[in-house]
Amino acid sequence: MSREENKPRHDHERSDWELRYVVWTSISLVVSVAVILIALWWIFKEFEGSAENRQMGTARVTERENTPPEPLLQVAPQEDWAEMLKRERAILNSYRWVDRSKGIIHIPIDRAMDLTARRGLAAEEGKG
Repeated sequence: MSREENKPRHDHERSDWELRYVVWTSISLVVSVAVILIALWWIFKEFEGSAENRQMGTARVTERENTPPEPLLQVAPQEDWAEMLKRERAILNSYRWVDRSKGIIHIPIDRAMDLTARRGLAAEEGKG
């Protein structure tokens, strides 16, 4: 016996697989991936369209559809917000009595911060 005849044969078993099954599996895999990609493209186009509709605002929506049901508790939120800020700024930037008998007054916040920076806090004075 020659040395090459004793070597084990490294070859596949020809009965383990058939070429047609490999081909059909490959084709079905490619078709499945294509169908999934097309479906994803369609879904993203739908989302993109709905996002564009939202960005256009209430131009397409009629006033009746945009108005909440009765009772209308806040008709003009932007104006209400501006009015609230105006009132709060007036309070923060004004002088007024809180309790005249105890000598407690309200001073503008900028003035209060300036006085606190100059004098320090009352708790710090006792630590000395």
